[in-house]
Amino acid sequence: MRGKGIGQTGFVDNQISGPLGWVTMAEAIQIQVNGEQRSCQADATVGDLLRELAIKTERVAVEVNLEIMERKDFDHRSLRQGDRVEILSFIGGGAEEVRH
Repeated sequence: MRGKGIGQTGFVDNQISGPLGWVTMAEAIQIQVNGEQRSCQADATVGDLLRELAIKTERVAVEVNLEIMERKDFDHRSLRQGDRVEILSFIGGGAEEVRH
């Protein structure tokens, strides 16, 4: 976790009832990430959210309000009050071929 001082902002994980960073109420917005309500800094981007959640962008797809994003836009798309973010991770591998 990145160190944050008093008055600085970051993301709060409401599932574990503890901060991933600090969010002051005046600067916080509510978003939904994979169906879970979260608070985040008002000027945060999708890229900021992924970094705060320690999610690498190489094997992930992100959808914001039912629109799939291109990776190049993660750091340019600001999160807004009420945004619904879905983060999908890709896992390698597959089924073995069965021969009869």
